[in-house]
Amino acid sequence: MPFNAPATLIGIVFFVSTACFAQNYFITNNDSVPCSSINFFNTNAQGKMIELEYVTIANEVIRLKKDEIPVIKILCQDGAMYLRMPLQLDKPDGYYRYGKRLVHGKIRVDVFDDVTTSFRLKENFDGSYNSQGVMKETREGMYMRHVTMPDGTVYEVDGLKAIKSLKSIRKYMFECEPYKKEYFENPKYQTCTFEEAVIDYNAMCP
Repeated sequence: MPFNAPATLIGIVFFVSTACFAQNYFITNNDSVPCSSINFFNTNAQGKMIELEYVTIANEVIRLKKDEIPVIKILCQDGAMYLRMPLQLDKPDGYYRYGKRLVHGKIRVDVFDDVTTSFRLKENFDGSYNSQGVMKETREGMYMRHVTMPDGTVYEVDGLKAIKSLKSIRKYMFECEPYKKEYFENPKYQTCTFEEAVIDYNAMCP
């Protein structure tokens, strides 16, 4: 499902994308706070930040908890960018999680991944374990991938919603002839990850 981000937010994110590699800071609804370092931050099961410790430019250690923490939109920590990702794109002020930007550039990819996978022998009808070594895979948790296009449109690319979104993203990427040619000639695109494909596109079509 596409969502168009406000122009002001697009500008902020573009600035942060280029500056994040140089310093530590976080951006709230009203301010940008530069830091010497950001030591850690923790969230609860609902995604709300409940603990944050950082060192100011004046070398003062600040530790905030729960309601002391302002609404943080973006946090940069030693080159890694963490963003407040809404669970529903059309409700940006609703429930959210803090995800990580995996791909910077013309097309940006942000991911929240809290999925754990376990394997155990399948059980027979009588409760005993399968003696043939047949394993059962169980996945639990939440996975979100948001893709921001150059015009500010944000697509959710995970689960069933990914099919329609991927068609729009792929159509846009294939407008760049060098990438389109490479895509159909290089067999790596049959097995590479979505993030790897976008990284290649950003390099070929800046």
